[in-house]
Amino acid sequence: VYKRQVSTQSTGTSRHRQPKSTKAACPSSVVFMDRFVSDHLYAEEENFAKYPEPLNSHAGKLELREQYVDGLEEFISTLGAYINQLQADEGEKHDSFGRALKEINSSAAGQEPEDIQDDYRHATSRYSRGIKNIKKRRKKFRAIMYDALDQRQKFLDSMIQQRAEQEIVRQKLKLINAQDVPQPEAGEKTVFDSISALVLLFQIILMLVYRMVIIFAPTTDERTQRGGPYRADDYYSYMIHISLLVTFGYGYLLVFVRKYLFTATAFNFVLVSIVTQFALLMKILFWNIAFRGSSNWLALEISIPDIIWALYASAAVAISWAVVSGKLNFFELFGFSLLETFFYALNYYVCIWKIKAVDPGGAMTIHVFGAYFGVAASFWLAKPMERTSLRLYLSDGTSTYHSNFMTLIGTIFVFCLLPSFNAAFAPDGTQYRVTVNTFVAMVAGATIAFFFSRCIRRSLFHIVDVQYSTLVAGIAMGSGHAAIIRPGGALLVGAVAGWIGVLCFSFVRSWMEKKFPFNTFDTRGAAWMHAIPGFIGGIASAIALSRTFGSVYGQPNTDIFPRDLPNQGGYQAACLAVSIGIGVGGGFLAGFLLWIIRRIANRPIPPPYLDEFEFHVPSDYPRSHLTGGIPEP
Repeated sequence: VYKRQVSTQSTGTSRHRQPKSTKAACPSSVVFMDRFVSDHLYAEEENFAKYPEPLNSHAGKLELREQYVDGLEEFISTLGAYINQLQADEGEKHDSFGRALKEINSSAAGQEPEDIQDDYRHATSRYSRGIKNIKKRRKKFRAIMYDALDQRQKFLDSMIQQRAEQEIVRQKLKLINAQDVPQPEAGEKTVFDSISALVLLFQIILMLVYRMVIIFAPTTDERTQRGGPYRADDYYSYMIHISLLVTFGYGYLLVFVRKYLFTATAFNFVLVSIVTQFALLMKILFWNIAFRGSSNWLALEISIPDIIWALYASAAVAISWAVVSGKLNFFELFGFSLLETFFYALNYYVCIWKIKAVDPGGAMTIHVFGAYFGVAASFWLAKPMERTSLRLYLSDGTSTYHSNFMTLIGTIFVFCLLPSFNAAFAPDGTQYRVTVNTFVAMVAGATIAFFFSRCIRRSLFHIVDVQYSTLVAGIAMGSGHAAIIRPGGALLVGAVAGWIGVLCFSFVRSWMEKKFPFNTFDTRGAAWMHAIPGFIGGIASAIALSRTFGSVYGQPNTDIFPRDLPNQGGYQAACLAVSIGIGVGGGFLAGFLLWIIRRIANRPIPPPYLDEFEFHVPSDYPRSHLTGGIPEP
């Protein structure tokens, strides 16, 4: 292969060696090859001069490897183009020889036979010399190109071998408990950057605002503390269940990414902490707008149901985090959480307090809204990763046996706690029916999910179907229909949701990622786990409530629903449409604002799905070969 090597001297200057061929079988072509290399490959002085030998630093090695491979590809492409040109020259020689023969034949009249034979002989000799020369040159250049291809393959093989050797060394270091990252020494100065200052300022402002606008509800009002009549359980029990679902369950559903365990669970935990504080203020704002108008605003008399309401808001943000995880750093997650909390409160204000829809488990206002908010925001947040997201995900965002097992634990937690999530805000007198219907639908959906996973996946279960498709039935029962349908209807809804969940994770998700590889890059599949079953729940509630008349199991429907039946069904459909609209519009706007901030900050974005860019990681952490960030275009 023709190339140049650069050796760096102590003075900082570079010395170029003359290129020489690695093909000893072509010594007679040196002059011709030098002319070809000069004309075609060294038209730009730095063509191969910019590919020095690998340096000592890891980042330098990675960059020069990519440059060297690109140089080989360019060299091979140039050789191929020149060989094609030689083949075209050969065709031209054939054509010119044919024309020469025709001219000799046309001018043969009146000439001596000896002269005609001389003309034929001269034309044939010129043609033979030209063809022989072209074939000789083509053969030599093909040998050089094959040599270049061989060098490229050897280079790629050496990279694979080097990675294998690095993994062996890493395992040996792990056995002797070697530390990859130096720990901070005693007395070392801490870093107090703008992100830390912003979070501290936010917490101080919340302290002052809480001091002014939040007070305790009267302790003698049992309805605000324990709940109304005919309740299945008190509000405190539901608060514990929902807290576990949002923090532990949703957090563990993301730990399937093998190098993202710390960030997936810890960021989910911190966003719950941020959102629950800010959501109470948003409830004060929109509650006063809805019921107090523009004057005489009241402080919030905080009680356990208000904490549950704030946890529902954090559940919506956690669903969106499942979509955009790996694409946000801590500062961006902080801003993303505040923006989505505002839009969640706005959506709740429109759907529940104005339209007066009934959505106790948040099938539409939490799951549909949160999933579409995340997908819409991902359109902007994934833009710097358009060319690299899939490659990086395949290398660093893959799962392992251990990480998938931990995600399965999260699935079982969510499965056990979803009935409480749906029933906490169910109307008085319906809570036990919502609990029963949700559980019945979930066991039916889990059974169908297992069955179809085995059918579709060629007689073997797929862990992704078990992790996510077994939960979609509970989400589909999160709206008003759970309070009125019979258990047989709940079985039907759960079975349909489980079947559709397996289809989405088996076929639709892979098709969407191939068709739109970066704009819809959904890390956990929240669009299929939350949006689709939430949509099913919204449609089911609209149909069930529009076909119900009179009392509900002996209880007047006005005690359960804010509007008369069957008119309530139309408002359920309106709630579904509004949740989709505000989710998509709010997510698109939030993603655009964060994208603008990225452009203004002009800082590289860390590669996705790696804990090492957000946390101090232990010695047994499988470090990535990526050390730099993704530049914002």
